[in-house]
Amino acid sequence: MHRRAMIPDEIADAAFDGDKDTVVEWLDEHPERVNDTDNAGASFLLLCVDNGIKREEQLELVCYLLSRGADPNQMCLLIDTEDEEFNVEGYMTPFYAICSASNSPLVQHAVASFLSAGADPNLRLRLADSTPEPNTSPLMGAIRSFVASHGGTSWQLPVVVRLLRAGASLDSSFEGELSVDEWIAAEQRQRPEVIEDQVQFQAVITLIRGVRAAGSWKKYCRARAPHREILALRSLAMRGYITPYQRRRTRGAEHKIAIAFVARLGDNGIVWNILSFWRDPDDIEDITLGNGDVVRVYS
Repeated sequence: MHRRAMIPDEIADAAFDGDKDTVVEWLDEHPERVNDTDNAGASFLLLCVDNGIKREEQLELVCYLLSRGADPNQMCLLIDTEDEEFNVEGYMTPFYAICSASNSPLVQHAVASFLSAGADPNLRLRLADSTPEPNTSPLMGAIRSFVASHGGTSWQLPVVVRLLRAGASLDSSFEGELSVDEWIAAEQRQRPEVIEDQVQFQAVITLIRGVRAAGSWKKYCRARAPHREILALRSLAMRGYITPYQRRRTRGAEHKIAIAFVARLGDNGIVWNILSFWRDPDDIEDITLGNGDVVRVYS
């Protein structure tokens, strides 16, 4: 069975190579075809990210396609064009493909652009039947890439964080499937020597355990934020158990009065307004491992 090539071969090659000018020129003439596929079943977006994002030009092309309405969740039915019978290889979405890429620090920015354009962090796809786990999610794809990289890269950690922040689930979706933390535990049992040497993957393990224990991403982040400690100190100050202590001398009592106002006398609305200027409680900047080492997320 032969399929008509909807995207001309030379335009598909340009998308794969990150040739933005050529793709833009063609889409200007055919704007309605931004979600067309090539003769192998790959969409423009999938062609762009199929080999990862290694150059700024590729990232620019991805952002351009998303701005033109390219579907990050498009389920592409891929076929083997080298096979005379054109056998189906499986399904793939552009978002899963980019989440599984770990070859460049630009990948995390592409993932952020996909999510902003409506990519579904829980959209599952079906890979080839010959794979051990044919049904999988973007989060599982991102985590698997750590093990496949044989040492891990700092570039994939922010991808996992962005997916969790966007609502990616840790749970399985059907009977017989492992949850994310169950899959990680299985990998630790089967390949402990590989896992132990990957600092970035250790950070992912710590993160997944923390999110699971907290019950959700938001609860995990808020438990790490200093707001509770500050409010606890305020409660003690309001009940008279502590008083503001001033080390440096001033000409008057203005400095002490200001501190007392915030700690004990200030209106709750003012205090919450001050706390609102603290860092985003729905994101994290680092992960502390069990041995005390701190791993930066956005390096």
